[in-house]
Amino acid sequence: MSARSTAAGVFRRWIALYVPVAALVLGASALAGFALGSAVPLESFPTAPASESDAFFPMELTTTAIAANNLVAMLVMLLGAVSVGIVTVFGLVLNGLVIGAVVGLAVQQVDPLVVAALLVPHGIIEIPALLVVAAIGLRFGRLTVRYLRGLEDELLTERDLREAGWLVAIAAVMILVAAYIEATVTLEIAERVAGRELVGR
Repeated sequence: MSARSTAAGVFRRWIALYVPVAALVLGASALAGFALGSAVPLESFPTAPASESDAFFPMELTTTAIAANNLVAMLVMLLGAVSVGIVTVFGLVLNGLVIGAVVGLAVQQVDPLVVAALLVPHGIIEIPALLVVAAIGLRFGRLTVRYLRGLEDELLTERDLREAGWLVAIAAVMILVAAYIEATVTLEIAERVAGRELVGR
């Protein structure tokens, strides 16, 4: 079997259906979170953020810290494999709500272009990685339901496990690359867009 046909099979089995479903859940949750965040006036918070980027960078800005945080989120998405997809959906909803709420709050005090610059450089790698992992949780969840209903002869095949393992490995590498970009590049890009420093140095 050629590499091209193998890749096409992986795309058909894991990506074509499940990534769009995961993206829809994440996107809808982000919109709901944005609506909630936009509706909350900043004056209602007891203390204002120390800097404009605090909402995006609440923890130490190191590749290791960011990667560890996002790898935990990735593992949560994978738990859908043993919970018929429930934990995966919960993780998508929670992440979407948090992302949307943070953006909704941020645009009240930061130019939307700066907000985009704080999200896009690493987000274009990080979010697809999480969606791929969510797809694994959703597909395993669906296969479990089909097996319990007698629609599948095997719960998981060797091919399923092998392909899922490769996808998890690829997603983990993407998470590490995104963490490096977030720790070393994202803030610099945002400050260039803003024309000034966003955090004290």
